[in-house]
Amino acid sequence: MFKEYFLNNNETILTELKNSEYKNTAKALLSFYEKSLSIDNVITSIDYEKDFYPCLILVRSQIEHFIVSSYIWIQFRLNENDKTASIYYGEYLIQEIIKRLNYAKQNNISLTSKYSIAFQKILETLTDKQIIKQKHIQEINFDANQFDIKRINKFYEKNLPLKFDNIIKSDRIKEFLEFYNYFSSFVHGGPSADAFIQEHEKERKKIIENTSYIQEWSSNLVGFQRLFIFYFIIMKNEKFENDFKDEFEKFMKKTVANKR
Repeated sequence: MFKEYFLNNNETILTELKNSEYKNTAKALLSFYEKSLSIDNVITSIDYEKDFYPCLILVRSQIEHFIVSSYIWIQFRLNENDKTASIYYGEYLIQEIIKRLNYAKQNNISLTSKYSIAFQKILETLTDKQIIKQKHIQEINFDANQFDIKRINKFYEKNLPLKFDNIIKSDRIKEFLEFYNYFSSFVHGGPSADAFIQEHEKERKKIIENTSYIQEWSSNLVGFQRLFIFYFIIMKNEKFENDFKDEFEKFMKKTVANKR
């Protein structure tokens, strides 16, 4: 299967990514794959019926990782440049750091804790690289805001399906976003999660029954992360293409079979 092929050729794939001219895109795709794989390892080890609450939290996070990585991938597929991933590691990073430090300042949270110091050091590094000085904060926010999930969804609506490949289907994206929306409360400690857990036993059982497939769903999302990397490589290195075609067909058949 595609997973085994990917693992068996791990060193070759890592070398291709390392040598890519699109450094930030290669870095982002690999990072999202490794993070998603780590999340999936936990999800698939959980007794779902017993611990479905943390499983739903992790799957929602898994979906969010997929949404952002697929956005970076599609932007690269459309434009074949490093711009979007560069903004992810540049302006978007700056925006996140400044937001966290401003939140701490506004809410009288310690600015001398180990977390705050770590964030300040990142900000200092970005300042030393002149990234912040070159742009006004409004320009930084304008570029960074493209990674907002709502904006990514609008981007999906405008650009999917892609004309030249069929990795990401619009109906699957809608399914992922639906899950991302309705299970927000589980991540943020909202009352609707409590309602399902504590007050509506019938609804809780229905949720468990109707979402029992999501452990395998999570593994499929990791599979998509592998696909992004593989497509990224063969766009510039055709020697992988024949192997890829066979493995891609196997993966897509499995993904369709697992769709609920």
